[in-house]
Amino acid sequence: MNRKKKSLSRKVSTTLLAALLAVSVGACGTKDNAGQEIADGATESSDTAQTESSENNTDTAQSEDGAVNSDTNVTNSSSDTDIQTASNVTVTFNETTDEIKADDGKVIFTNSVQIPVVSMEGAADIAEKINADLEEYYQTFSTADNELVEMAKEDHAASLGEDGWDFLGYSTDTSTKVTRMDEAVISFQITVSDYTGGAHGNYGSSGRNYSAKTGELLAFDEISKDHEAFHATVLDYMINLADTPAYKDKLFGPPSKSDLDSALFDGDNWIFTRSGISFLTPPYLLGPYASGEIAFRLPYEKAYDLGLQDDYRYNGNFVDERYYIYKYDPETFEPVVDGTPDCYFDLDGDGTEEGLAFYGQVVDPETGESRYAFYIDGKDYGDVIGDELQNSKDNGYMETTYAMYHADAPDGGVPAIAVLFTEFGEGEDENGDPLRYPRSYIFGYTKEKGLYYMYWEEGFVTLPTQP
Repeated sequence: MNRKKKSLSRKVSTTLLAALLAVSVGACGTKDNAGQEIADGATESSDTAQTESSENNTDTAQSEDGAVNSDTNVTNSSSDTDIQTASNVTVTFNETTDEIKADDGKVIFTNSVQIPVVSMEGAADIAEKINADLEEYYQTFSTADNELVEMAKEDHAASLGEDGWDFLGYSTDTSTKVTRMDEAVISFQITVSDYTGGAHGNYGSSGRNYSAKTGELLAFDEISKDHEAFHATVLDYMINLADTPAYKDKLFGPPSKSDLDSALFDGDNWIFTRSGISFLTPPYLLGPYASGEIAFRLPYEKAYDLGLQDDYRYNGNFVDERYYIYKYDPETFEPVVDGTPDCYFDLDGDGTEEGLAFYGQVVDPETGESRYAFYIDGKDYGDVIGDELQNSKDNGYMETTYAMYHADAPDGGVPAIAVLFTEFGEGEDENGDPLRYPRSYIFGYTKEKGLYYMYWEEGFVTLPTQP
């Protein structure tokens, strides 16, 4: 599920940090022989709007004398959302929202949680085992004993004082995305976003990885033949990644080996994806907030060499999710579109990696005209993408994510570029939202032809199959 994390800032809440540490919540890679990934969570995050200042006076709980009791003044709603399927596995997402109100009826805290529910054809016992663990895990994100609730009550009360201020409701949003789902592995990325006032909130991700054969929760030290050797060699690989240009632009500075070891391996912040094993680091840990959530990816082909067990081998289509570049001049704040590669990838299978820089909608400040910019080895092919989307771009939008992708494509299966675009239709869905038709526009590349359009398919290639 491609949900954009909230970009609302504040001091890092103790609840967010505790949740990430206790249960252990993009972007392009830079040049490497095996390929790599770096995530830009500051620009790619939850589509769900942040609840900031709700003054809904309905559904308030009252005591016998008619006074509002804020301790019990909680409203709850839930709904089933998207369904994702792959092999014999289906995941349904159940979304719940709790609102806590003050005595004056103002919503002071909103807690939204997206909980996956797994079903497996012919393996109900395995699904039940996974769901039991998920249910226990997601208790961490309930409003019970939530420090942010108490903080919201105290800060709201203080805002009503003589030196008060306009209080914006605090919130926590827990979103979930399936990152791999097949006959071997079921993996979830759980992202927690907190807002407690200020210009923006903070967020971070953790992982939940299960064996699809046993239902067991997988620990990182269980997925290799020799854990100590695997840990050491993976850490060496990540140290090399941190020293490459794209990571240098994101990090505070070169991390020490011990700091990187702690950031990547102390907790459950790792996930299986359809391109490799990714280690997720939240803003402020290794880089500034503007760098977003930085992901260090170990490609599967490298992981096999280093000792990843065959039980977790990935045999599906390769998908390496990326995010558009948003770079601004620090003095003028004007967007920088210079074509400097943000990642490298062998697009045509000739053994040489091309440098890629994909920018989203680029607006000319003088004319107001917009365009797309996609540089491959210094040449802008944005017009190729723009031409293909010309007929529908007035009634839709390009997603902030795209993907490196290969399957049994017409060009022989070498990696292609999947541009993700959503077109709006007439009418509304069952939830009252505008009808949307997501599509993946697939482009190939050769040095002779340059970037060229191949085909499109329904849905986003970054997601598991959806019915």
